[in-house]
Amino acid sequence: MIRSMILLLSLPFVMQGQNSIKCTTSEINKKYFEEHPEAKKEREWLNKKSRLAEFNKTAVSTSITIPIVFHVNDPTNPQKVTLAQVQSAVDILNEDYNGLNPEFNSLRPEFQGIASNFEINFCLASIDPDGNSTNGITYHYNSYNGREPNGSGGAVKGVSVWPCDKYLNVWIVNEVEDDGDLYYSGWAFYPSTSLADQGLDGIVYNHRYLGYGEGSSDVSGPTSWQAKMARVLTHEVGHYLNLMHTFANYCTSPGDEVSDTPPVFHHGSNNCQQNWTLCSGVTIVNDENYMDYTDCPSMFTDGQKTRVLTALNSTVGYRNNLWSSANLIAVGCQSVTTVQPEIIQDRRLLKIIDILGRETKPTINTSLFYIYDDGTVEKKLIIE
Repeated sequence: MIRSMILLLSLPFVMQGQNSIKCTTSEINKKYFEEHPEAKKEREWLNKKSRLAEFNKTAVSTSITIPIVFHVNDPTNPQKVTLAQVQSAVDILNEDYNGLNPEFNSLRPEFQGIASNFEINFCLASIDPDGNSTNGITYHYNSYNGREPNGSGGAVKGVSVWPCDKYLNVWIVNEVEDDGDLYYSGWAFYPSTSLADQGLDGIVYNHRYLGYGEGSSDVSGPTSWQAKMARVLTHEVGHYLNLMHTFANYCTSPGDEVSDTPPVFHHGSNNCQQNWTLCSGVTIVNDENYMDYTDCPSMFTDGQKTRVLTALNSTVGYRNNLWSSANLIAVGCQSVTTVQPEIIQDRRLLKIIDILGRETKPTINTSLFYIYDDGTVEKKLIIE
């Protein structure tokens, strides 16, 4: 009888460990930036730039595509994470970052006016760094967790990292932390040039919460529980794009550095719209926000969008290069458009000049101006 009671009492705690989002991004970033003053200075500059952009409403909205690659790590069977499962994870990201998730149009009235469509799409890379075709997934046999050897995940990242200025790297692992707890969801570094240069920039993620499929926790299909946990990647990508937890700093300014997310005394858990202990002057909590921990993730705010766009338009961590046309073509996320030049008959080339007006000859990989006898001037770049 005593043994039965112990089993029954223990079960809810096991289930709670599996059902709760457990993200260690805040702690990891705090430690890194405290230990690296130059990186901290760069981060403070980006935070200031983000606050100014939100205050002045200067962020320009545009459609953005981010190339992504998944590096799957497992000691015995990394192929258990299938292409279909990974694609379902990318599909969820594209829903959430474009306001296409089912709950987006049924938010509480208090947040309908500030719920934001980020207009960000994610694309599985189809060209690897060596120019070879890829499906956007790499597989690796190893037992590294997401933190060893020194807390930054350098071991598992070093096995497979692709250039951080060209791809969003996501490392899929069995164990996110190094303490034996299998149910941490994941973590990400905030934008940092030094981290990108070291090949450490990206997301570490638990395979149990990746999309829908046999590698995720629920093999029966997208149940309500699995639908929630499959959206945890949206949360971690938010960190990669410079979003903090909505409960960051709790009731203390500057909170999460975003003005339209109400400060929160404590992070949410498994229930939504609870009677939270509110911060002074706050009457409602945005527990629908993807950057909280609750069961009802369904929105970002306009202020969060401004913060993300500021990061994506900055050189910090090379975020601005990720979605440049040249990079998207290089990684296979944008096709090359060939424009046929207009053919003009009966004209004669008079001369070719460079940008300083000096007459020259056609030169490879140099922009030159071609002057014709009909008065037209064409700027041409001959690529080898």
